[in-house]
Amino acid sequence: MTQETELKSLLTEQRFGLSVNRDILLAQARECANGYARATEGIAVISDFQNNECHIYSGKFGQNVMNLPEYMIDRNSAFEDIVFSHVKEDELVGRHVMELRFFNFIKGLSVKEKTNFSASYILSFYKTGTSEKVKILHTMRYFRCCDNGSVLLGLCTYVPYTVSHNQQNGIIVNLLTGETVGRDIYEACDRKILSRRQLEILSLLAKGVSSKQIADNLNISILRLKCIRISPKPGHILLAYYTHTRMICIVRNYALNRMNTGITAWCQFAHRALPMTITIRRSLVRMSI
Repeated sequence: MTQETELKSLLTEQRFGLSVNRDILLAQARECANGYARATEGIAVISDFQNNECHIYSGKFGQNVMNLPEYMIDRNSAFEDIVFSHVKEDELVGRHVMELRFFNFIKGLSVKEKTNFSASYILSFYKTGTSEKVKILHTMRYFRCCDNGSVLLGLCTYVPYTVSHNQQNGIIVNLLTGETVGRDIYEACDRKILSRRQLEILSLLAKGVSSKQIADNLNISILRLKCIRISPKPGHILLAYYTHTRMICIVRNYALNRMNTGITAWCQFAHRALPMTITIRRSLVRMSI
């Protein structure tokens, strides 16, 4: 089961409360999405989680880059599959991980507060029929909620991203105050996705400990450890993605300071760490198929 299927199940199988104004709320949300697409020439998607369908509005950018019509409805999915098909596979994994974190973050908020936050992520889009890529700022927001707290409608937007690519990726913002939620706060929600054992494995992998040493320390088999690292369940997806990004940071930091650590120590570390990052990256690709 892919990451996207897991997210669909999470959002479309909620216990939706009664909403006498549901049709009015959907009409208002669609009007907002249409206005956004026209004003920015970007893409705006309304996800109807209760009916498991989505409404896609596209400005000139979406029409030119992805050959999207000005408006279309997908009655088979609450997710914009036609848009996701243009995203790099590893970045799509990251995007789904971000929404898992966002969904778990708002679970702890009151019904009135849930719609006050948005999450954003930077993606690379492939232009239709070419290998040319375009950087995109993708924003997700849960637009309307039922009285029982379940998410009824979601709004996702896509516009060209022109800011420096070194900016922080994956953030949650309070739309009323403009304040950014601390990464430590929403990453604490990972504990709702990862078990204690998975967090232990994550910590050891990020330190460069070998699979055999981890298996010995935790009294589990190598086969069991490999299953945890490549399983497509939400927690395991986050484990693989999070480990990959942590290892890249560790390797990069060692590279920047290799003159101080000594060339011998650097070579020993690279010999052990770089194959791990390749293994993790291959696991991410397998999970996204």
